[in-house]
Amino acid sequence: MALRGSRFVVWTAAVFTAYQLLIAVVLVLGLGGSPNYLRTYAIWDNARRIVALTPDVRDVVSLVGREPIVEYGRLHPHFRAAVWSFELTWSSLLFYLSFSALLGLYFALGRRGQRGWGLVGSVGGAGLVGLLGASVSSLTHCGLGSFGIFLSVAGVSATTIALFGRLEPLLIPLGYGLIVAAIVSRARAEA
Repeated sequence: MALRGSRFVVWTAAVFTAYQLLIAVVLVLGLGGSPNYLRTYAIWDNARRIVALTPDVRDVVSLVGREPIVEYGRLHPHFRAAVWSFELTWSSLLFYLSFSALLGLYFALGRRGQRGWGLVGSVGGAGLVGLLGASVSSLTHCGLGSFGIFLSVAGVSATTIALFGRLEPLLIPLGYGLIVAAIVSRARAEA
């Protein structure tokens, strides 16, 4: 059991890291240029201020969830305005960690030494749906969400991007549901 626990942690960290690297590669290759700035935020001071000054708990949760933790991107060399940026907020961190933990659990339940499609199996489709619905407004470029950027970089039309923008609220829970179904299926097969 301890071995599976350590495999879970390793897989979760690997998925999280790979996901963040994929986002960075899409931004660098698709929007041009490597990042040339990094900005960190006073997260605890900002959270304390929000809690102290906001009377409704629901508003506190919403505001804190949208607070940036770290941001990196590319500034235009002459105008010093962001050409592109990635902003990690509390809500996007929660999404990335939960998504990574679910995939980490799925992979940790697999047989040791399993490789290739045998390792991915049914979670491939579930992971794709989850990734497609992954816009939590953490990637920004001219007001587009991360999925919109990914599609435009891939050459998809603006009409199609608008369609997927309306589908995102459905794709995220569907992605989670499919990953949970794949975990249950793998756990039953391993039992």
